[in-house]
Amino acid sequence: MNAEMREELQRLLAELCDGQLNEAEHARLQELLDADAECRRLYLEYLDLHARLLTHSALGSGAMPSAYPLEAAARRRRTVSVLRYVVVAVGTLAASLLIQWSLSWWPGGGASPPTEAQAPAYVATLVQAAGCVWEGENQPRAGARLALGELRLRKGAARIVADGGSALLLEGPVVLRLDSGTSATLLQGKVVFQADETAAPFDLHTPTATLVDFGTEYAVAVGPDGEEVHVFNGEVRRTLNGEGDDGLVEQLTAGQARRYAPAAQAPGQPVPLDEERFIRHLADVEEADGDPAAGLLAYEGFDYKDAEAFRRKQANGGFGWNGPWEGFARPLRPGDTNHHALHIAESLSRPGSATPSVGGCFEYLGFSKYYRRLATPVRLDVDRTYYLSFLFRRQGPPADPLNAVAVLLRTNSEIRNENSRLRLNIGVGGANQLFTHLHAVGSRTPLPLDYGTTYLLAAKIIARATEPDQVFLRVYGAQEAVERREPETWTVTGPPFQSDLVFEWLEVHINSLTRQTIDEVRLGTTWASVAAPWLMR
Repeated sequence: MNAEMREELQRLLAELCDGQLNEAEHARLQELLDADAECRRLYLEYLDLHARLLTHSALGSGAMPSAYPLEAAARRRRTVSVLRYVVVAVGTLAASLLIQWSLSWWPGGGASPPTEAQAPAYVATLVQAAGCVWEGENQPRAGARLALGELRLRKGAARIVADGGSALLLEGPVVLRLDSGTSATLLQGKVVFQADETAAPFDLHTPTATLVDFGTEYAVAVGPDGEEVHVFNGEVRRTLNGEGDDGLVEQLTAGQARRYAPAAQAPGQPVPLDEERFIRHLADVEEADGDPAAGLLAYEGFDYKDAEAFRRKQANGGFGWNGPWEGFARPLRPGDTNHHALHIAESLSRPGSATPSVGGCFEYLGFSKYYRRLATPVRLDVDRTYYLSFLFRRQGPPADPLNAVAVLLRTNSEIRNENSRLRLNIGVGGANQLFTHLHAVGSRTPLPLDYGTTYLLAAKIIARATEPDQVFLRVYGAQEAVERREPETWTVTGPPFQSDLVFEWLEVHINSLTRQTIDEVRLGTTWASVAAPWLMR
């Protein structure tokens, strides 16, 4: 893109954001976006900056004070309302243009472009499952996202973490309805509720009452003869459903237990606290028959003796692949002749890991991408959970806002046609922003990362045949312990999206004016398959 084209594009974008773009200018903008990738990049950056300035007006005038006088607060609310209207209008116009541009790129036939999903809403995650048998065809495994609605566990035990941060331990047989990320209804069976001060307040409903926690661990049992509440820690407030009278509200504290008859209109009867009656902890469960390697689909440790192996298409190590690495390395600095993206003398590692790193690493200063065909594709058109992990290291503050180190999943169509953009991106770019996106649907979150330090990035990819897909990301510091089971909280939670793409290729990607490194890439169907090597001895 030359200077004249850039000036024209910036003028059109300014008119677009001011709502003054006529039909002829709209057509010219579409023409520029279709013709040049740099124009498309500038378009997205311009709209993103414009939206940020609208929604964060204080960015241009110094720090925002921590408190406002009442009159200033009223003016601020009116301003925010106007700005929200403007953002919606601009976003609608921009989205229309972006959709037209995206559809013009999309190859005929095959899978449809991924779109952000509106329903059903996920509100919790099944983080542990021990001997679970669920009613119905859907048999969720550990790691599955859970939507609104009933869960019927015939036998076994399961630990569910609501999106608000509270945990529910279910012991079959039990019927629990998820009402939101901060509420549920126990219709039958036993549940242990656990939360601390960092979790959002949670309402647990029963057929006769509502329980509200205060940094609590308590148990509830619902049966034909009534209900019982046992409080192990903290406090619980119990209110009869449909009643607001203070006389029908009870406050239970640690060590107390009560039994309630069906539809009781009086305080419960004291009973002995029974800590042995309820399952309060689940032992770590290996989802791959006790063998972490059983869920590992592909691994690459870049253990090669020849620095030219990538360029010669002879890098065929690791396992879980069909064929060697393909791609290129292109220096960004004039006169630089280094085309080697393979560093054979050094590997990234984590201190105290159960499995040491091997071989070299993928490392480059400039623009490099190498991709390799997976023996087992990653499918978004089926009900499955995938996990990805890799080590990365960044050198020096970024000199280019687009600088990135990432692992991508790509389709056959995307490999054949660069413009189709059928790729799922997972990595760190810009000023240490952890990101994931699939065709403009994703998230980007800044992190306080140190340059020259090795980090572990772990990703979870939820694939569903009929319900929304979703991506989660987590970054571990050098001294940070990796959990034996998948984390209950993630650094980045991507928005739900609808897609039935099938990714046959995995790519390692670097685009930076400072040196970036990737190593120890693992792709699997269980958390243990990608995390077990990084557990401390």
